Amino acid sequence: MVRRNELIKEIRNMTATVADAMAAVSLFVGYEEDERDALGGCKYEADVIRDSIIPLKERLYEVLDCIREDWNAIIQNDLLCNDVKTLLEVCSGFHKKAFEFDEATVLYPRVVEGLLGDAWLPRAYLVLMYEWEDEASAIREYVMKNCGLGTPLDDPFRGIASRLRHFFTGVTDEEFEKFVMNGVSLAVKPRWMSDKRQAVVMGKLLGKSCKDMNDSFLFCKKDGTPVLLNYTQNGPKLEMDQYEIYGVIKPLIGVTDRKRQQ
Repeated sequence: MVRRNELIKEIRNMTATVADAMAAVSLFVGYEEDERDALGGCKYEADVIRDSIIPLKERLYEVLDCIREDWNAIIQNDLLCNDVKTLLEVCSGFHKKAFEFDEATVLYPRVVEGLLGDAWLPRAYLVLMYEWEDEASAIREYVMKNCGLGTPLDDPFRGIASRLRHFFTGVTDEEFEKFVMNGVSLAVKPRWMSDKRQAVVMGKLLGKSCKDMNDSFLFCKKDGTPVLLNYTQNGPKLEMDQYEIYGVIKPLIGVTDRKRQQ
């Protein structure tokens, strides 16, 4: 129990510090180049963001292990349950900050890479929080019912179009949800803008056939010539969880079944 409380405190402090750094970097990258030069950069904030993601991830998953180990005691003690509630609220708030950070920096990849050393680091924070909240979903459901968390489970389809904007655009959250849930082909048939292996990973995770994907997306060769996606020829060469789109789509897995039962 002592270690769990220490972790909750560390996570609360760490997420607050990183969120402040994210806010500063979000403002900085939006300035014109001469303004950024005049300001002299934001090295401290960039260092905080770059150096915190691994220790934050380690603490998030360690605290889940602690909660599971102490679960029988937690569900019999309102104070302990409230501690878990506090953790979930902190993480939910940080998740929103990570989403805002990704939104604010996505248009400035070169500036972000210069600051953080990795243009995709903002997305890595967002994926981390999606995956962690998915892992903690059963705990959250119990706490909602028994500890007065008072907010519904986040709809994983809310903001999904924005999170997939590196792969395709022009589709609303509602349209993508209908594609996933009801097999409704995307009317706009957006052009797939990323590696076709990412498309195969998404299709297989969502249980979509190759025909479903070709009916809803336009795939092209490098010269712009349309071409059909082929699950065999374009299949992933690595494990699926090594592809960026895996972290974006994973929160939808299982939720689709729960939604159909509602």
